Amino acid sequence: MTRLYPAGMPTYDYRCRECDAQFEVRRSIADPVVAELCPAGHPETSRVFTPVAVGGASAPAAAGGGCCGGGCCG
Repeated sequence: MTRLYPAGMPTYDYRCRECDAQFEVRRSIADPVVAELCPAGHPETSRVFTPVAVGGASAPAAAGGGCCGGGCCG
């Protein structure tokens, strides 16, 4: 069954344990978690964790005002 979802729908990365194919599945967070077949039809797949960068050294510094960017903590 093919469903069409809006462009902002989350995608989940998977890898086939048999043929090592990597593929994406797009589905709603509300959809039940079901086993996914790889594009070649193999049932042995696993979801791949994809880390998301949050903050860190590349985050822009706050500009002026407040203690955490205004330089008043010194």
